[in-house]
Amino acid sequence: MTHFATEQDVAEELFELLLEARELYLQDVILNGKRYDRYVDDFINSHRYINCNSAICRNCHEMNIHIVKGLLNECAHLIQPLFEASDFSFEKCMELQRKYDRSEPLPPPIEHHVGRDIKAPPLSFGCNFTQEQMTGIVSCANTYHLFCVSEVCIEDMEALFSCKEGFHIRVNNLRHVVILFDALLENSFIQSRWQSVLDKGRFLQSKDGARFITASSLSSALSAVRNNKTSVIYSIRRTISQLKESVNKSIM
Repeated sequence: MTHFATEQDVAEELFELLLEARELYLQDVILNGKRYDRYVDDFINSHRYINCNSAICRNCHEMNIHIVKGLLNECAHLIQPLFEASDFSFEKCMELQRKYDRSEPLPPPIEHHVGRDIKAPPLSFGCNFTQEQMTGIVSCANTYHLFCVSEVCIEDMEALFSCKEGFHIRVNNLRHVVILFDALLENSFIQSRWQSVLDKGRFLQSKDGARFITASSLSSALSAVRNNKTSVIYSIRRTISQLKESVNKSIM
């Protein structure tokens, strides 16, 4: 590494650390389902020291590691969308640091007994469907045979979208399922982390029931359907769009 001579050097190292943290987040957390808190610990511990005897350089690096740790732990709601976006830049890194510098610290963590796992935050799609919207989603799932059941019921979809622990359902056509979720995101019904939520919660099984659908499989399927639009895909998107339109009309 080059020695820290200016404030720009410090800022550039912070950006490089966050780029590495982003790459590891996408690989370990999004693709491989690693727990977020363990990912943070592993990243910080593997980047704590530098091969330099200069006190100034060591202090600057320690300060940057402290900032990265604070960002990953206290600002996960800001970090995760940026890491999952395709255009994480130096300017966004600096903006993120400014937000961190001005934000209030989180309350101190609750102490846990040795040997007891710290529970990860509960999974959530960030959705709050009305009964009419849920009925529309169920109808869409049945019309286009998205799942391997004779008929999807309201309880199935409520369990799925509430991230009910232990619930899973077999997928009949993965490409059509990812279009359903992509359309829900496009119409602001769910949050952008839906692929990660489905992966971590193990809510979707393959058609033969032999494996759970991963975030990588969901991402690949979504890329494929975006390049190969069919009448079914168009119809699913239109159905979900109409659910939003019906809500807007009722508000007016």
